[in-house]
Amino acid sequence: MIDRVTPSASSAVPPPADRSTQLSEQRTALSIERSFLSFERTLMSWLRTSLSLIGFGFTLAKFFHFLAETRGAPVVGLFGRTWASDTVGLAMIAIGTATLVAAVIQHRRRVAALQAMGLVPQWNLALWVAAAIAGLGVFAFATLLLQG
Repeated sequence: MIDRVTPSASSAVPPPADRSTQLSEQRTALSIERSFLSFERTLMSWLRTSLSLIGFGFTLAKFFHFLAETRGAPVVGLFGRTWASDTVGLAMIAIGTATLVAAVIQHRRRVAALQAMGLVPQWNLALWVAAAIAGLGVFAFATLLLQG
């Protein structure tokens, strides 16, 4: 006799998962979330570093600009060389901004990889703050460049 399969029996309904499978899936979801939060902390660390570079570069350039104005001449070092404070300040701002942009790109790639693994898309505050600080770095760089 030929065994006939009914249409309802041939549908692709997975069998109910046992308790260990459910726990495993829950742990995997939690580990993906922990990885996301770790990437957030890493981006915030790069943000702090970049903000320090941008702020210190801007302060350094403005301080030496102030010294040159009060003396009426450029600041000269011990060996008779003129300090290129604007160049150093601009370089620090450029390095801080470039570092932050690279960190944002790296963060977005990592989050995209996690989303491919099942991370639920969510609003990313650290990314928006980093973008705002990168804009601030570009503004500080342009201000010093156009001023000198």
